[in-house]
Amino acid sequence: MAFVRKVRTASGAVAVQVVRKHRGGHEILAHVGSAHTDVELGILLERARRFLHGDQGMLDLDVPTPVEQIADVADWRAGQLPGPTTSKGGELVGAGRTVRTSARLLYDVLAFVYDRLGLDIIDDAVFHPS
Repeated sequence: MAFVRKVRTASGAVAVQVVRKHRGGHEILAHVGSAHTDVELGILLERARRFLHGDQGMLDLDVPTPVEQIADVADWRAGQLPGPTTSKGGELVGAGRTVRTSARLLYDVLAFVYDRLGLDIIDDAVFHPS
């Protein structure tokens, strides 16, 4: 399975690559380019997605594409992950943990898509996600 990855280069730019896992390692299928600004990163990510998906049709589910930023990519040169590492009081913050999960969002999306595709005309409770 191929995917788009962003990695920090030695110069500080963000390289955008199309990669697949193969025999326990990563095989680079395409190096799309290196971005130095958020705008360049957005353009390269769109090119990588087009390379990855080609002419494959996609359902229009009105799901917005998240805005990617250079600052969100980990910088191995600094030895730190992106994001805040201290709380408002200034003390170091420990690793996060999951308190609970919910499948409500997934359920709502599936029900919306089911209805949007017109499958709600099938009057059978086995097929409807309600």
